[in-house]
Amino acid sequence: MKKKDVWISVAIIAAACLAFYFFSQQKGYIRIEGSGAELQLGSGLFSTTKITSGPNPVALRARAYRPKQLSIAIKENGNTWRIDSRGPWGNLSQIEVKNDQTSVLKLGPPLLIKPKVHRSGSRASIDFSIIGQAGERYGNSVMKNNRRVSAPKLKIVDETGTVLASGNFAYG
Repeated sequence: MKKKDVWISVAIIAAACLAFYFFSQQKGYIRIEGSGAELQLGSGLFSTTKITSGPNPVALRARAYRPKQLSIAIKENGNTWRIDSRGPWGNLSQIEVKNDQTSVLKLGPPLLIKPKVHRSGSRASIDFSIIGQAGERYGNSVMKNNRRVSAPKLKIVDETGTVLASGNFAYG
């Protein structure tokens, strides 16, 4: 009877190993819509996968992924503009890659510039967020040819177009 129990245990372990092997071999695809995007996905505790935008999807193991870093670079008039994100990720917080299916990621431009106003007594502080079409937030610094561009300017106008105040944003 003991010999029979050992063989049943071996058969159960072998079946579990085969099921795990089969599951780990399933492949899915990711395609990033748009151009100039480079996305790093976390695919485990210490491993990352880099995906770039292009016409062809990238094959990956079928599983859930989490974004770690996103960079969008656009070339225009001989200049390269770049903006980076490290989250929050909006709709990209978990990317599900399913077996034999293509997940299409719509991220980056068009970008929404969302102002934030904070009042403290008679003073007002104005900040802004840069948000991509998947709800991902980008850092406020924009790079042009690998150099940070100067901080954006700000004008506050009334309904008639009269400038009430103006100034520059400051980094940091």
